Amino acid sequence: MKLRRAVVALAAVTAAGVVLAGCSAPTGSEISEKTSLSIASNSAVTSLNPLVANQYSTYNSNVAYMYQGVAFNYYNATPKLVKNTDFGTYKKISSDPLKIQYTLSDNAKWSDGDPINAADVLLQWASSITKYNNPKSGANFSSINAGSGLDGITQVPKISNGGKTVTVTFDKPYVDWEVALLAPDLPAHIVYQEAFPNKKISNADADKAVIKAIQNNDTSTIEALAKAWSTKWNVTSMPSDKKLLVSSGPYQVSSFVKNQYITLTKNPNYKAGPIPKVDSITVRFITDPTAQIQALQNGEVDIVYGQPTTDTLGALKKSKGVKYTQTSSASYEHVDLVNNNNGPFSPKSYGGDATKALEVREAFMKVIPREEILDKLIKPLNPNATLDNSSMFLPGAAGYDESVAQNGSSAYEKVDVAGAKALLAKAGVTNPTVRLAYPNDNPRRVSEFQLIQASAEQAGFKVVDAGSPGDDFFTNLPDNGRYDASIFAWQYTSLAYTGNQAAFQTGGSSNYQGYSNKDVDSLWNQLEYSTGSASDNNKLLAQIDKHVWNDADSDILYQFPDLTAWSDKVANVKDNPINVTVFWNFWDWTSQHQTKSTSSK
Repeated sequence: MKLRRAVVALAAVTAAGVVLAGCSAPTGSEISEKTSLSIASNSAVTSLNPLVANQYSTYNSNVAYMYQGVAFNYYNATPKLVKNTDFGTYKKISSDPLKIQYTLSDNAKWSDGDPINAADVLLQWASSITKYNNPKSGANFSSINAGSGLDGITQVPKISNGGKTVTVTFDKPYVDWEVALLAPDLPAHIVYQEAFPNKKISNADADKAVIKAIQNNDTSTIEALAKAWSTKWNVTSMPSDKKLLVSSGPYQVSSFVKNQYITLTKNPNYKAGPIPKVDSITVRFITDPTAQIQALQNGEVDIVYGQPTTDTLGALKKSKGVKYTQTSSASYEHVDLVNNNNGPFSPKSYGGDATKALEVREAFMKVIPREEILDKLIKPLNPNATLDNSSMFLPGAAGYDESVAQNGSSAYEKVDVAGAKALLAKAGVTNPTVRLAYPNDNPRRVSEFQLIQASAEQAGFKVVDAGSPGDDFFTNLPDNGRYDASIFAWQYTSLAYTGNQAAFQTGGSSNYQGYSNKDVDSLWNQLEYSTGSASDNNKLLAQIDKHVWNDADSDILYQFPDLTAWSDKVANVKDNPINVTVFWNFWDWTSQHQTKSTSSK
């Protein structure tokens, strides 16, 4: 499964818009009625390109899903992978070597009319491989996909059929090829124009220039493309450069106010996938869950989703005209310990003594009050909730029970202050200071921090509050010199076996804690190129799971008890734990809200 980080003022206008009473339409005008709805999100959008590593959050990705579209495939609520032939087709044309052929539909177009073509696919490939994601020198797209199985495509993909067909050849088999498709997220022609703003070049010529640069390994051009790709779309309000709004999906960004909301309106020329029924969707950034429920009750938003509290659940149960569901989501809360800074968990602090650093990490893991966190914060919302004891499998998934039985997580189920003190004494470390980072605008995580702080101090740890608001926290997460441990969630976004790889492999693009284990790297390599059965692959994942626990790298806490609530004026709202949760079928939503506008004939 692929992982993603799962992580304000209300506008005065309601989702239905404002209609002035007693005003008639001007003579000779035409009245049009369009549907709209509004969704509450507990954090603001910080980028229109969520594949940039420090922007890869649920909040950015959920919105991007609506303006980037579903491309070649998507997950339904089963979850099952569904092919989207309106965008294009793909097929395996050879197993040895593994060759995949993509053919783009004539319907696949960017919102400015430029066809989605080979330039876009090649740029997506280039942005996803380690070769062009070098933070020290050369091109650096800073992509979350860096180090993925797409590194197995070392030959530049072949173009045919007038740029509508692209064929890729893997050096080795790749177990997750079908969920790692080269679906373009940004238009190549716009990326080129942003990289070279002084060049007056047509869209078609810009596409040709991108293809030529990648085929020729023109590093200076690719460096410029990488810089534009990774920086230009990182905006927190409506950009003055409207080229940044060109989209491939059924919606386009039409309004964006910092820390308040982002509005999407229908792309009238979209034919490359499911067509939405609602004309405009506004995502409002409301950090306080109680305020979200009040906004739902007042009709200011139509849908809320995310992490409930006992107060919000109680308020929902008393609400009229509101429906809701509770599910165990595919997001899991965890505490990561940084292995490569100058803090208490890193060998660097002890002259390279890895054993001493491990003992300090194990000591801290022993005083994380997992059961107390579950009992006080989660069970009031889901009485059947249990601890999540695996970093590779969700509870209930195939392979979970077998992995938990041998992965060593049982050593950390209960708080062991005496055991923690003994480990610190063995390591010769007294009263270590731990800077614990977390999104401090999330009430549940504030409580988690307080519980961990109180428990850890009993063993002699001094836990310092390094919390920050969610948008700052996630943006700065790659800079682990700022903290020693972190609390946040990973969300499973696919059923890929190698989905966790980037978080638990040496140098992985989302390995923020600096975890490194040569045996784990070797196991990932075996899994990545596996041609074995599901059982074989799960056994490899179970071995990785055991290493991660034994290395005291990450303490897994619980699955999110997600809550989705919606007004009875909207229909077809269904949660999907994989990928983009409630947004997964936005095209099926209907709304009774109508906005009237007038235009002269």
